[in-house]
Amino acid sequence: MARRKLQKRAFNDIDRGTFGGLIFTARRLHGLTQAEVAKAIGRDRPWLSDVETGKITFVPEDDIQALAQTLDLDARQLTTARDGAQSRLGTATVGGRWRRACQSCGHLNPDDANYCSNCGTRLPTSVECDACGRINDSLANFCTQCGRAFRNLSSP
Repeated sequence: MARRKLQKRAFNDIDRGTFGGLIFTARRLHGLTQAEVAKAIGRDRPWLSDVETGKITFVPEDDIQALAQTLDLDARQLTTARDGAQSRLGTATVGGRWRRACQSCGHLNPDDANYCSNCGTRLPTSVECDACGRINDSLANFCTQCGRAFRNLSSP
């Protein structure tokens, strides 16, 4: 059998998925390494790396609680991302249609919704990059001008 040569992916080419993207972004915003977060939640660094890169898509509830506490995230939002995550930060597909997760309660809403159907919070249509000021689509993971990762969808 031929050996498969491993190719390292470029940083921006990694499709982290919704759940992995939330964990990765929060960890970076807190200035923590994967090893520090993994130790804080009782896991090893390779496990956390696999979660952040989307190789592990199901995370047990006790790990979600520990991640939420360590990274100052909403456990319900993490659970929603874990259960419905497909490819974009704050979004998921349900029945083949894109859905946006409300940043207040984590409820999944149709991609064309203006307000969360669960809590009534206004859903943003765009997000401004903190680094360069460029206005990007609210479903974007990274700024199209400078490449900076977005923490979350902020209210307009």
